[in-house]
Amino acid sequence: MRLEDFTGIPFRFGGRGRDGIDCLGLVCAFQRARGYYIPDSDGLPMEHDRQPDYLERAMKTLSKYCVQVEEVQPGDIILMRLPGGYTHMGVMVDETNMLHVLKDRPSGIEPVLKYGRRVVAVFRPVTPLRHRGRLLR
Repeated sequence: MRLEDFTGIPFRFGGRGRDGIDCLGLVCAFQRARGYYIPDSDGLPMEHDRQPDYLERAMKTLSKYCVQVEEVQPGDIILMRLPGGYTHMGVMVDETNMLHVLKDRPSGIEPVLKYGRRVVAVFRPVTPLRHRGRLLR
């Protein structure tokens, strides 16, 4: 896996490919490349990028496939609440920087401290792509 494969991708709400991706799609793709399963949807409708219940939904879904932790390490998923009620996530690429994508810029790496108090939870993936002998998708 090359980190460069995940940078420079333009934002597209609901996107799941190199032609456009949203923050959940980026986190899922990165974790799959690491060998971990994170679903790219909770199965409920997501009609626009700002939904009041999405933070709760994201925490509930991530809790099924990850453990919540206090100290960050590379590969951890960072869940944030941004101004305007947006829920956002990224993935740590080292001890201080995260990979993420925002509406106004392509995917890239930034210091997580830039988002400081906006971080609401940190999750560490624990569910491998192959679970009980079958490939999860």
